[in-house]
Amino acid sequence: DRSLPSVVPDEIQGGRTATEVLLNKGHHRIGFINNVDPIPATFGRLEGYKQALSAYHVPFDENLVRFHVGDSRGGYRGTLELLQLPEPPTAIFCFRDAMAMGVYDALRTLGLSVPNDVAVMGFDDQELIAAQLSPPLSTIQLPHYQMGKWAVEFLLEHAGEALPPVQHTLDCPYIERQSV
Repeated sequence: DRSLPSVVPDEIQGGRTATEVLLNKGHHRIGFINNVDPIPATFGRLEGYKQALSAYHVPFDENLVRFHVGDSRGGYRGTLELLQLPEPPTAIFCFRDAMAMGVYDALRTLGLSVPNDVAVMGFDDQELIAAQLSPPLSTIQLPHYQMGKWAVEFLLEHAGEALPPVQHTLDCPYIERQSV
């Protein structure tokens, strides 16, 4: 509610960056498997996805957006739904890296490969997932370390003072691997 100081990732920028990377690789049918929970990340990443499409003059198609639980099962289900469309996507942006695991599984089940048939983009940079998938997952990194660093520095700088209710946002960098 912004009544206390906080530091958060820039979810809109992260969603936009993920989508722009895919657009710059030549993808214009980009599916987005989003989270079902009504949290800022769900809304922000979708907004970033829409902003990137608009900036590249690609019409937003609500059929390319699916909402599922943010785990591998949600990614699996969302992929099957997207690939049944008359014009399926050539790339899939996942709300979380955990969802991307399910996307990989669904694509394998359908006899498709990453990234040759469908490019896949994650979000989180969960190293135990992103770096271990085959091929390794390109993803947007949540800046956990930088957020902690900012919070500690802010608290030290304002020690003994009434804390102003500021909300600081940090960019989410793109981590390139081999899935795009």
